[in-house]
Amino acid sequence: MTTYGLLIDYEYCTNCGSCQVSCKEEHGYPVGKTGISVHADGPWRIDDDNINFNYFPLPTDLCDLCAERTGKGKEPLCVHHCLANVLYYGPVEELAKKLEDKPKQMLIVPQFMPREAKGEFVHVENELDHRKAAHIEVEGTGSSTFGAHRHDAKVGEYSEDAV
Repeated sequence: MTTYGLLIDYEYCTNCGSCQVSCKEEHGYPVGKTGISVHADGPWRIDDDNINFNYFPLPTDLCDLCAERTGKGKEPLCVHHCLANVLYYGPVEELAKKLEDKPKQMLIVPQFMPREAKGEFVHVENELDHRKAAHIEVEGTGSSTFGAHRHDAKVGEYSEDAV
């Protein structure tokens, strides 16, 4: 069986977001979720005259390589809508040959593992659970006064005279 993947030429990615938007719209993902996400590295100085800034479109666990589209012989929407033409779809063996052409590329085989399928999050107790945040106590006396103290301070240590 042939394994398919994405070859990403990140040297020329402009962070236009068309891959993210098209994926999100096609699959109807809610806010904060998408099958592909563009990440940034930089900016950082190479020398006094040059700055480096790279963008990396990376498939997430929600990427299924547009299985419905690719099953009909079409390319995934992220590839179809990439304005910079830096995303390529195909058999991994063919894409791997293109890696030799230039250095700033990544070959990725997304694994469709939606977070919903991973089960419910269960908190595991640890030593940080026993820490308390600072809080404010308010006493209604008919005037606007308040007392603030740490959780480990004794109630009543606050004095209005100290203000």
